[in-house]
Amino acid sequence: MAWTAVPDYRKMAQELAQLGAEAARRARMTGNGHYDRLARTLTNRAGEILDDLKRSGKA
Repeated sequence: MAWTAVPDYRKMAQELAQLGAEAARRARMTGNGHYDRLARTLTNRAGEILDDLKRSGKA
């Protein structure tokens, strides 16, 4: 199976940000530091993708 479509990086970033927000909610509810770290990681990766898109002129 060959990949022919270009990935939608903006959508990926949005989904990562949504997952980060959910992890942050769980961190607040449970006090679990693992969720807090996951929230930061997901949110940071989403931001990095969007920054890369801006730099490449695709934002």
